[in-house]
Amino acid sequence: MAEFNSDNEDGLVTHVVMYDEMLQTALLIANFTEKQIQRGSEAINISRFKHNYGVLPALCCTIYEDLQKSAAVDNGSTPPISMRLIGSHKNYKWYLRALYYLRKYPLEADFAKELKVSSEHYARDRIWEMITRIQYLKFVKITWPDDLGGEDIWVITVDGTHVWLKEPTHAEYSQDSQYWSHKFNRAGFNYELGIAIASGRLVWMNGPFKAGRSDKQIFVENGLKQKLLLLGKKCIGDSAYNGHLDVASYPNHHDSYGVKKFKSRALKRHEGFNGMTKTFKILDDRFRNSTDKFGPAFEAVCVICQYKIETDEPLFDVLIDDVVNGGDNTDSENDSVID
Repeated sequence: MAEFNSDNEDGLVTHVVMYDEMLQTALLIANFTEKQIQRGSEAINISRFKHNYGVLPALCCTIYEDLQKSAAVDNGSTPPISMRLIGSHKNYKWYLRALYYLRKYPLEADFAKELKVSSEHYARDRIWEMITRIQYLKFVKITWPDDLGGEDIWVITVDGTHVWLKEPTHAEYSQDSQYWSHKFNRAGFNYELGIAIASGRLVWMNGPFKAGRSDKQIFVENGLKQKLLLLGKKCIGDSAYNGHLDVASYPNHHDSYGVKKFKSRALKRHEGFNGMTKTFKILDDRFRNSTDKFGPAFEAVCVICQYKIETDEPLFDVLIDDVVNGGDNTDSENDSVID
């Protein structure tokens, strides 16, 4: 089993992995030979790394260090569970295998070949332990700031994102209608995500919910509407959130040109984050594992994406014109900044 540190209360990093070592070890785990690595240029090896792990080597080092600094999580247990990882060469290799698993989602039968392990069952347990540790970084990385939005009334964009799921068993029927996703026309899970308009960071993550529940139902019944009401703030969503004008705005024909463009860009940026999560095949392919593992997998991917947008892949600024960001701009002089 993986080693976790309950004694290191100061959050000291006990195993620092440098950039070159991270790159080399990760490529070896991904089945590149030493000869291939030596012959490849730095740019090629970095491209290979990102293709197989979804992040750049420097960010991979950062996440690994943060896992060693992660504090205890109070989930009602006594004492609270320590999520702090003991840094070691063995543990960091399992960390890399967990990232590879999230990114490539290999079949368990292929573990021995793709992950260079002798026991598929042992590897599965170790990988899911590590995924859970990455998931628990959400308590540090995905938080709702006290001053979110400042004086602004619109503070977040909100949207539900669906993931295709292996059909759960039902006592009477071959399919369970509560899991039916209108986006896939098959079983799925739905997660509610909220992205801060000002910072472009993920600040709200709620789920998983059976995909048969609509985005509006989740919004109204599971906390986000009540939170916004309490704060006196609003979100921007698509037309699915109509009927709740006290807390939710959506594009409509009454909007001025500037407001219409602002809402459109904010929602497109949110879709960009959803798309970033789907670059990890565990969320893009059919989720094959048991339903209780979906939450850790989805939230671990969101944590990784949060790191990415905070470092090397920020989401675009909704106030900057499309021309600045290299997008299509068919409008003219009034497009530079949204008033």
